[in-house]
Amino acid sequence: MRIGIALISIADLLIRGADLTAHYTDQGIWPINLVYNFGWNTGYWSLHTLNGSFNFELSLFILHFVFAICLLIGFKTRLFTILVWLLTISLHNRNVYVLQAGDDLLRLILMWGILIPWQAYYSMDSKLKPFKTKQNIYSNFGYLLLLASVYFFSTTLKTSNEWHSEGTAIYYALSLEQIRLPVGDWLYQFPGLLKVLTHLVFYTELALVVLILYPLKKGTSRFLAFTLLVIIHVGIGLTLYVGLFFLISIVSGIGLLPAFVMDRFDALLKLKKKVSLINQAKSNFTKWLNIGLCTFLIFFCLMTNLGSVNWFPYEMRNELTVTTNALRLNQYWGMFSPSVLKKDGWFVYYGRDSIGRQWDLRRNEDYVDFSKPKRLVSMYKSDRWRKLAENLQSDRYIFLRPLFCKYILHKWNKKHSKKKISSLSVYFMEKENLPNYSTSTPVKTLHCLCYDD
Repeated sequence: MRIGIALISIADLLIRGADLTAHYTDQGIWPINLVYNFGWNTGYWSLHTLNGSFNFELSLFILHFVFAICLLIGFKTRLFTILVWLLTISLHNRNVYVLQAGDDLLRLILMWGILIPWQAYYSMDSKLKPFKTKQNIYSNFGYLLLLASVYFFSTTLKTSNEWHSEGTAIYYALSLEQIRLPVGDWLYQFPGLLKVLTHLVFYTELALVVLILYPLKKGTSRFLAFTLLVIIHVGIGLTLYVGLFFLISIVSGIGLLPAFVMDRFDALLKLKKKVSLINQAKSNFTKWLNIGLCTFLIFFCLMTNLGSVNWFPYEMRNELTVTTNALRLNQYWGMFSPSVLKKDGWFVYYGRDSIGRQWDLRRNEDYVDFSKPKRLVSMYKSDRWRKLAENLQSDRYIFLRPLFCKYILHKWNKKHSKKKISSLSVYFMEKENLPNYSTSTPVKTLHCLCYDD
């Protein structure tokens, strides 16, 4: 699991780094002077907000990358787990408008990785100096509770008839052309199967909660949980454009694999372990420190999750939420909850030059085409851009629209010096997905008009 999480951290940095200017510098969509005014909660912190230049952000990305490499090879594992976790928090707080649920899970797995002995095998630490380490039952429980919470609260928040009596949730999810992939196109043709899959996914998630937490001998229940987890998330990854979310979910479940599976894996690769995990005696101070720290983290994580459901009557006081925000224990497992989003559509970039001639910036043509592109999902370079576009479509985030418009305009003029645009109108063609494979007529809405400085 440590190796997988490190690889995902590296991949995530490479994906984000491809848009470093756009998403993390003052020349991009989200300059530092606005970070503290929108989406910033008391207790948040970020090293990435100390300077908005490209070179400074690049330096932090490189540092983060080096720390992730050290985590990957298991060199001074606990130290570099802490450093990767802290830089991940810092990075996420720099631009919250490109985040999704997978980012929450990655942060929390790294946090529990500090407390679980994932340096014991397949690491430089164990190779350079064989040692014995104690399994921490409290941090192990915290890790298991995290995974169980993902699926328990995911099902608890799915309260609409689409997930229950109608069984249309997956139909509506695959109706979203902004995120539907080619395998999703094929699956979308079978309405009866989509209804069966809706109920199957819902009850499989419920079963996962029991299988993760119920300690059958030899770990067979957790092996089954991992198998079901992989099936669900491979299905998501093949049909919907969710970035690294499905991989993060799968890798985070590797810790469920019982000893008999890992022993066969070692035998297959002809690996010999030099480390044994034993229950060795610890001082009372260390024991109670472990108990206290794990109880503290579990309490805050549970309270954060319980605060997202209507039937829980309590919420944390503001003084306590500062702690939650500082450690970035924020989490919400409401993917496609309580109902599935039905608003869909595409952006049109209507540019005009200094003498009024029009230009379609998306298609690079002298005729602005408002008709639907063949594949909406292909409009997005990465899931970070897709998530940003999803936020731009919401009236809750209208403050993002002029920043986005300005960035697109400036980027175009910098790249196309002979086809400079004086003004840009960003339109969104919104349609609503309806039952029985029908949609509403697209409505053209002007999101923003901006001018070249």
